[in-house]
Amino acid sequence: MNARPVRPDMTPALVSPRLRLARLAWERALSTEGVDSGYAGESGFWQTDYRGEVLPGVLAIARSDARYDVELHLRAAWPTPPLHEVARSIREDVVASAARMGLAQALGALEIAFGDMAEPPLGGS
Repeated sequence: MNARPVRPDMTPALVSPRLRLARLAWERALSTEGVDSGYAGESGFWQTDYRGEVLPGVLAIARSDARYDVELHLRAAWPTPPLHEVARSIREDVVASAARMGLAQALGALEIAFGDMAEPPLGGS
């Protein structure tokens, strides 16, 4: 039985819960039907940088109670299911994944916003 290799820079002992939650939320959002990509905004403000890696469209903000609020700013795919359904799916996936990773107590509020939409292809649908 082969175990998946762990990236050394994402080993839990080496990475803060804030960065682990940011990456988790970003990966789960991008794997959801109806999401095209993260959306950093016109100014590029909505992004997390970690050791030269950029996670566009995600912010994880420390709170005074040792938890982290996560904001996801996303670009919807075309065509997309209703956005409230996409957001609900992302929220459920992130919360469940955080629990499996032992990060449930670190996750504060999870906000999901769609700031852009992929353009439909030329010629229709």
